[in-house]
Amino acid sequence: MSVMAETRPTGDTVVSGGGLSVRFRPAAPLTLHGRTCWRTDGNSPVRIGRDAAVAFFSRYDPIGHTLRRVGRPDLRFDVPPVPVTFLEESEPGIGKWIEAIWQEPGGPLHGWFHAETPVGGCEKLFVPHMGRVVSGDDGLTWRHRGDLLRLPRERVDRTWRNGFFAGGYGDLSALADREGRWLYVFFSSYHPDEPAQGVAVLRLPITDLAAPPMLWTGQGWSTDGSRLPRPLWPMRRGWRHADPDGVWGPAVHYNHALGTFVMLLNRTAGGTGDLVQEGIYASFNRDLADPEAWSVPFRIVRGGAWYPQAVGLEEGHGDTEVGKVGRFFMAGFSAWTIEFSRAADGAGAGQPLTCTAQQFATLFGADRRCPW
Repeated sequence: MSVMAETRPTGDTVVSGGGLSVRFRPAAPLTLHGRTCWRTDGNSPVRIGRDAAVAFFSRYDPIGHTLRRVGRPDLRFDVPPVPVTFLEESEPGIGKWIEAIWQEPGGPLHGWFHAETPVGGCEKLFVPHMGRVVSGDDGLTWRHRGDLLRLPRERVDRTWRNGFFAGGYGDLSALADREGRWLYVFFSSYHPDEPAQGVAVLRLPITDLAAPPMLWTGQGWSTDGSRLPRPLWPMRRGWRHADPDGVWGPAVHYNHALGTFVMLLNRTAGGTGDLVQEGIYASFNRDLADPEAWSVPFRIVRGGAWYPQAVGLEEGHGDTEVGKVGRFFMAGFSAWTIEFSRAADGAGAGQPLTCTAQQFATLFGADRRCPW
């Protein structure tokens, strides 16, 4: 597949909401995955150093697994990626996508993964859960450190018709607060109880990342495993349906230009068992400790592809920190920069960036197997 088509988007796109503005500018097309696969699957952790960048991206064929790639700080890659290795693998037949990392100062690299267990008797349904891993060699090999959040087996629902999930938790991203006290994990809750479905959050103390997760619930932060997540935005139509309606797949970063946290989200609506992509949305929050403070998401992309991310290219940045301008990715592809700013008083909402499946395929040479 060609990943550098001659076709490029033209002109800036600016859209505003909640007092903030998002600007997309055309940029030379690039991908995180190169020719290794036709698109990435899941959130892709990226770290930018002084002389190099390290990216972890995942694919799902034949089962979910993650590859590590080293390149230049501008995310140009000269060498092929290598698959990461899970040591002491307890469930080798279950696919695992490393979707978030955090480097302990002077210590190991921590990771959090999305895994999918096939549902017996249902060829296309899986139950995702989230797990913890740690690496002592900068992400080449990983040791399992237990589950983070997992749905009890007896709660699996084989009657769901969304085409992918039968309950569970996954599609995550993670970052630390500015004080270095807590590590926050934002994820999609596919819990069988519909009031618990939507984008949810838990946190772990930085001093003990192996501690029981503290989940945001209807009673606040809680380590009581019997309590259900309280979603930041509940689903409008639940995951058991062929046409669920709601946001999912959060990607969160700290935006230095705004001095606030930004969350990018997929939204599905009107599907037919395919999680069709209605658009990509943005939300903002100054305080991760207050999940109720996230702004109402507003659409910044019409259509588009799963797994949006903003990646900062300055030293020390990556998928969790962005300066004035970053690269905007969808499914591992980027043909735009992205810039967040305060909206001028009286500024109009503008029109979101439009990217249909056909436009996406034309731009990157990607085929049409995706369900966007």
